[in-house]
Amino acid sequence: MGEYTRRMNLKIELDLWDWAEGSKKDTLVITNSVLNYRFQKSIKTPKGSCQLAMIPQSVATHILDIVNPMDVVKISEFGTLKFIGFIQRISYTGSIGRDGKPARQATITASQYGGLLMDATIGFGLGTALGAIEDELASGAALLYKAIADGVKDGVSYAEILTLLIDNFRTYLVTLKAENFVTYLEEYLDTSTGLTSAKTPLLPRSFELYNGTEQSLTFWHVAEQLVQKPFNEFWIDNGPRKVNIDGDVVELPAKSCFVFRETPFDGTVGGVSGNQLFTGIDPIYIDQDHFLRFDLARSMDEVYSVYSVKEAAFKLDDIIRMLTGQWVVDVARIGKYLFKPLITELFYTRVEKLEEAAVEEQTGTFETAGREAAETLQAWFGNNDEYLSGAISHMVPLDNALDPKIGDKVSVYGIDGFFYVEGIAHTWTYQGPLQSSLTVTRGYNRASRIELKDRIFRRNQIR
Repeated sequence: MGEYTRRMNLKIELDLWDWAEGSKKDTLVITNSVLNYRFQKSIKTPKGSCQLAMIPQSVATHILDIVNPMDVVKISEFGTLKFIGFIQRISYTGSIGRDGKPARQATITASQYGGLLMDATIGFGLGTALGAIEDELASGAALLYKAIADGVKDGVSYAEILTLLIDNFRTYLVTLKAENFVTYLEEYLDTSTGLTSAKTPLLPRSFELYNGTEQSLTFWHVAEQLVQKPFNEFWIDNGPRKVNIDGDVVELPAKSCFVFRETPFDGTVGGVSGNQLFTGIDPIYIDQDHFLRFDLARSMDEVYSVYSVKEAAFKLDDIIRMLTGQWVVDVARIGKYLFKPLITELFYTRVEKLEEAAVEEQTGTFETAGREAAETLQAWFGNNDEYLSGAISHMVPLDNALDPKIGDKVSVYGIDGFFYVEGIAHTWTYQGPLQSSLTVTRGYNRASRIELKDRIFRRNQIR
């Protein structure tokens, strides 16, 4: 193991906020006081977390006296920002040991900054409680409805619809006199760099993303209606980092960034083999010097035997859909797992296509869209019980480009194949190594399932 991996280059900062003024008032560097930390992120939720333990007092300053909830913690490793989070809790414990010596420790608990969009709640009741105009949220809902309806007439991108929603959310916060919250968001949040430029299909299931009477509403709840999972991915990670979005490499800034992209699995209709998964993304290699541990398994957790995708234009019940052939059945897995359905609903359905500047109506396009989407899901999930998943641990490298992040593709020393990274967790303890644990899925070989042949997996194996 290289000597450089044992020489830590860490920087941990706290941004202290003055909420009365709506501005950052100071940045406190606490690196030398930190005893350990762990942060984690997942592609499935923006609510990553961080737990950080530290010496609570420096000279006359006690951390509990100067740090408050909603202050911001930033962790940099080897000169690169790796985590941004808003502080939820600061606690302090003290005790006297049997030897009579005191032990004191402060603990900071934070959520990944993007989690704010799941936690921060607005709604009709909030506007009423603040004495705002009671129909302001309803008016905002109507304006968003009209803006989306106008946009889809000529074809609108996912990025444009999300931008409409972001602007709508910001306007409502200003109406509630929450300008300071808007400033706080914009200081750390980038909502444009990581968005796909792909056009949405022309017919959304609904233009009305909320109706203005909800007592509780979050930005993330509304935005997720637009994503059309699992055909697209919508997640948050902080830069600086590179991310592949629909075949292009995008450099995210040193902020907490939206990433909205088409799911990077090559699941075109008719493609069923695992060697077609997440093509177009260059793998990051974890070499022998950094590799630490593996925990791998094959599972039936996300294995299905029938697939159904409901079209936006129809509300057929499941029985009618089965009778009209709208279910795609994996006969081999019916015999093995019986009835394990994967049922989802399209938010958009394309009813027209442009060809040589002419728009032609397509016969049966609603049914075709649903059928093709179901076949795509079968191509993506049909071999899940053949893939390896689990956790891979490694030393965090000096080079940020070689440190796998959520949404990356990795290859690992001793394994002939690739994995998809859905989660990461970095841990460090004073005088200890800096480690990362990857939550990986869809482990596959170029031509077949992965076989663990290397000597690190087998006793008495000579390579």
